[in-house]
Amino acid sequence: MSYCVNCGVELDSSEKTCPLCGVEVLNPRQPYDEKAERPYPTRLDPINERINRHFIAAILSICLAFPAIICVAINLFMSGKAGWSLYVAGALAIVWVFAVPYYLNPKPSFGWMCLADIVAILLYLLLIAGMSPNHDWYLSLALPLTLLCGGIVWVTGLLIEYRLVRDFAIPAAILAGAGLLNVGIELIVELYLEGSYHLDWSFFVLIPCLAVAAIFVTIARRQSIREEIRKRIHL
Repeated sequence: MSYCVNCGVELDSSEKTCPLCGVEVLNPRQPYDEKAERPYPTRLDPINERINRHFIAAILSICLAFPAIICVAINLFMSGKAGWSLYVAGALAIVWVFAVPYYLNPKPSFGWMCLADIVAILLYLLLIAGMSPNHDWYLSLALPLTLLCGGIVWVTGLLIEYRLVRDFAIPAAILAGAGLLNVGIELIVELYLEGSYHLDWSFFVLIPCLAVAAIFVTIARRQSIREEIRKRIHL
């Protein structure tokens, strides 16, 4: 009987590598036997995996729909119209959009899921604005802030998903996006409150973010530095 030298798991003679950590099996007394029967299947059953994902999606949908329906029913019974319950139902609908599509789609795409999240947030804010006596803040404040934040997250996520940025370039992209987000927030808020804009506090966020991002970009372009850092932090 063999045991993995890295994690100690018990190994069968049909194992060429450890199924738990992937370390190569080297045991002269029990060489690798290609014809030996494997103790477990070589791949997961796609049908069971699909059923499990759909089951989780169904459970989450029920858990989110039940309190929304209860709140709307209570609100209608007490006051004859749906008022505060729409806030609760809308918030639960956003949670559904954020969580459930991941389990319904066997190969979820970050780009489409992020766009759905942005649209859900915009619709929820539109609901709040429609139920408020003063709703001019939606077009001039809520809409641009949501599009700015969602757009930066969407672009950064796509760059990472399609591996246009990788390794140490990932924190550089995140930091640059965070700095630009703060500048955009200040500009939008200043335009909404004062009708004009001038950059102030966002510079104190943008400059350090860009400086640290430049450091990560430099590291990403130097292989020797990357290897040395990986050795130091055991990556």
